[in-house]
Amino acid sequence: MYPEDLWTRFLDKKYVDRVGRKQPFNDFNHYNPTTVDGRHTHHPTMLYGQFQKLMDWTADDIVAKYGDLMTKGFTGERVAKALTVDGVDMAVIYGPEFDMWSDFLDPEMQAAMARAYNRWGQEMRETSNNHVHISSPVPIFDVSRAVEEITYAYEHLGARSFWTRPNTYRGRNLGDSYYDPIWEVLQDLDCAFGTHEFMGLKGISYGHDRYTSFIEWHTAVHQMEGMGACLSMIVHGVFERFPSLRVAYMEAGCGWLPSWLHRIDEHLELAGAAEAPDLTMSATDYFRRNCWISTECDDRYVADVMRWMGDDHIVFETDFPHPDSKYPKATEHFLALEPDLISDDSKRKVLWDNAVDLYRFPEGYLPAS
Repeated sequence: MYPEDLWTRFLDKKYVDRVGRKQPFNDFNHYNPTTVDGRHTHHPTMLYGQFQKLMDWTADDIVAKYGDLMTKGFTGERVAKALTVDGVDMAVIYGPEFDMWSDFLDPEMQAAMARAYNRWGQEMRETSNNHVHISSPVPIFDVSRAVEEITYAYEHLGARSFWTRPNTYRGRNLGDSYYDPIWEVLQDLDCAFGTHEFMGLKGISYGHDRYTSFIEWHTAVHQMEGMGACLSMIVHGVFERFPSLRVAYMEAGCGWLPSWLHRIDEHLELAGAAEAPDLTMSATDYFRRNCWISTECDDRYVADVMRWMGDDHIVFETDFPHPDSKYPKATEHFLALEPDLISDDSKRKVLWDNAVDLYRFPEGYLPAS
């Protein structure tokens, strides 16, 4: 829920006129109808499906749940206060959802939007007194621009975490060696990287060409895209080449993880010598060393992940402030989750220790109180 004027405030002046807002031609106001070069950045199904109305997430519904946050703005100070109500001391947020990822954008514009978002992220961190950090978006359409923006955001804007969507772009999956300069600089900077899917991309994402209902597309796309990115990065040797890289697969659920890694391992046994000869570890072991997964507050199947994978590489997500968030009781939901299957010690790890290990923010980045 970033501000409507984010792009006009933070984009370099030469790009501001290329971004606008235009409601689709129907009887429903979309909450974020951004355009770039006159084209909507949302998939037509997202624009015209009126999904917000179907799941009681109109502007009025958001005001009813979040009050001043919606009417006055999700500023650093207000978000920090809301997080406290939800039992959260510190949050790392992932955005923007759609605007800089549409397949028709040119690499220069994508990089400019990443820079603008990172400037806004610096403001959020400072005005929230370190309660709200951003994961900095990586403009992956052009790997040289991506490395340049990572370096700039780190050195000048205080970014210490980075992300991109897990989708296929320009015919490349995230395991493609084209992206190796990104992994190299992130490993050298000792910064975490994450993937995060959002339904509604104007481009290639799982289900975009087969589903038109919210239920089908939203059920599938987050998990399938996370699974696909994990598969590609493991099989194509990202973690073999960059053994200290830390990668989290966010907003994809977690119960699928042990079975998925087992399936990858079975196929590596079948064809790994021919197709992945450089791998020296199993998929399961690469994940245990390099990767994290997130759990929602009411996902009981996190107990299965802990059973098979341990409890060290699972982090907590509240999905604030989206429609399926359990705000203001997300932390309470998780603390009450499956007491016979998940120990209090494991819950403490998920709620704090594991995120500290994943992000490894420097001294001074944690909130003072």
